[in-house]
Amino acid sequence: MVFSVKTEKKQSKIDIREAYNLWDLLNSKYQSIEILQIYLNQIHDLDFKLLAKKLEKTLNEHILQLEKQMETYAIKSPDRNRKPITFPAGSQQTTDEFISLELFLYLQEHIENLLKVLRSSVTNDSIRTLVKKMAYKTIEDADKIICYLTAKGWLSTPPMYKHLPDNLKERLSVAEAANLWDHVTLRYDNIKTTEIFINVVHDLDFKTILSNGLKEIKKQVKMLEGELQHFGIPLPKKPSKVTLTISNTEILSDDYMYRVLANALQGAAILHAQSFKECTVNDRVRGIFKELLIHEIKLIDNFIKYGKMTGWLNPSPTYGP
Repeated sequence: MVFSVKTEKKQSKIDIREAYNLWDLLNSKYQSIEILQIYLNQIHDLDFKLLAKKLEKTLNEHILQLEKQMETYAIKSPDRNRKPITFPAGSQQTTDEFISLELFLYLQEHIENLLKVLRSSVTNDSIRTLVKKMAYKTIEDADKIICYLTAKGWLSTPPMYKHLPDNLKERLSVAEAANLWDHVTLRYDNIKTTEIFINVVHDLDFKTILSNGLKEIKKQVKMLEGELQHFGIPLPKKPSKVTLTISNTEILSDDYMYRVLANALQGAAILHAQSFKECTVNDRVRGIFKELLIHEIKLIDNFIKYGKMTGWLNPSPTYGP
């Protein structure tokens, strides 16, 4: 779906879910920075230490941003992290490989947490914009650490897809092959659902949004089908070409269809995130999942703004007076 909705300039209210989201994110980052600072005292590899220091800088920037939000909206803050302690024997007991894998697991989990926060932050656009930027940075950091782990040979190699064309030089894991296939089947269902909704939608602006979205989905399907053919992966059956029109269009209201699609976008974003984090063998394919994930995040943000503008998004209870 291709559309753009402007962010509201001044918002003084947040809802109860957003208040918890801010508290939970800050609490998580306090814990993460404490662990990271302990690990920094034990890292040997200079390249890895530089990567970890950049991650520390990002965490500190995010903490300051979240603390400012807590102050702005008068939200009780969690306890801060402890100061780091140097363990004299730690450098002999904790390896760079262990530390890097721990950081990788944190980034993987944090991406999905940020997606949950993004979708559930519906009242205050500025908070969602902040979370969106954090998600972009976390995705970039996860991509960099995958490259580092791969270069060091520290990532366990999953089973490989055994049916690649003989002349193909690329490698592909079974997870990557499965995720490409899953993405195609998801979009086949998305095409069918969107075509049904277009035939019964009443609001002309919403119909235009759905039509533009259908074009984007078909564009993505063509690209993903090409990847399946490239790797010799069997394609699933396509949905029927003819979509019957529902005679009684009152069965599906515009606001109901909007909320169905809003939930579908969240599910798609989680699928993109899981595919991105499982793609550790083929860098090019991981780049595809990365782009799809970033596109989905932008789409969720704009779709929430549109739902607020139309009044189709149920307002959450307000936090504070």
